[in-house]
Amino acid sequence: MFAVKVPSMAVLNGTAQQPQLDLHIGRDRAGQSFVRRQYATYPFRLSRALRLDPMDTSRTYLYMMNSSPGLLADDVLELRVRLDDQTSLYLTDQSATKVHTMPADRVGRLSYNLHIGAGATLEFVPEPLLLYRDANLEQTVTVTLDPTGRLFLGEIIVPGRLARGECYQFRHCLSRLQVSTPDGSLVFADAMQLSGHGDRVTVHPLFAPLPILASVIIVLPGIDLQPLQQTLAAFAKTIPKLMLASSRLPNCNGLLVRAMAENVSTVKLAVHCALNSMRRVSDQPPLPEIPK
Repeated sequence: MFAVKVPSMAVLNGTAQQPQLDLHIGRDRAGQSFVRRQYATYPFRLSRALRLDPMDTSRTYLYMMNSSPGLLADDVLELRVRLDDQTSLYLTDQSATKVHTMPADRVGRLSYNLHIGAGATLEFVPEPLLLYRDANLEQTVTVTLDPTGRLFLGEIIVPGRLARGECYQFRHCLSRLQVSTPDGSLVFADAMQLSGHGDRVTVHPLFAPLPILASVIIVLPGIDLQPLQQTLAAFAKTIPKLMLASSRLPNCNGLLVRAMAENVSTVKLAVHCALNSMRRVSDQPPLPEIPK
């Protein structure tokens, strides 16, 4: 049985519009980052700009809100974020993105376009992607990153409603990432494709007990990343049923971190550790409590 199609496309002058959230972060005279411009169509909304850390008033914290039931067949949700020079943004959402059951020849799509200016810092930490039975997902993340910009980009994939015994019963999940400089030069690219039905991961004795997947991209120009890697390796040894590894990224001073865990809370701890470690080695205040 397929999910009932609930229209998630805004209509303007009788024409369906692709749901989108367009966000532009600027910097005021006091050095604080603020929302210079925002535009959202149904089902997106954006919170007001929050200052969650009184010791770090230059950074703004924002929540994305999505009032739809999730990603359905043929849906295309698009997010565009632009950070001006010397701005700082922590961006997250309120709840997991549910990718619903859909016919075999249909797909739901997520598109992220991120532009990070000189000396700017983007921390994008979305809630997990939850892949229902027979779901098809294609995700594209395009990042334009100034050579002096900083990036923390997290992703968590939950391969089904695990409490119901639904694990790796989606059809496919394809995620593509490309990071380029403002002049169009490629810095690095990454792609991950997961197959649901019949995937050997589901029966492999090493991977089957750890179905939750996470990827983290960290780019920190001019910072020694070895202490960060050491912190992550030491953290992984203290957490049962967590596998974590990191590797250097090409053409920039960055890391790719992959993690696998038994449950979502464990992998979120790993992402939190990675972000706090990034802040520590770059002399930034630790992550405050992020109420959800």
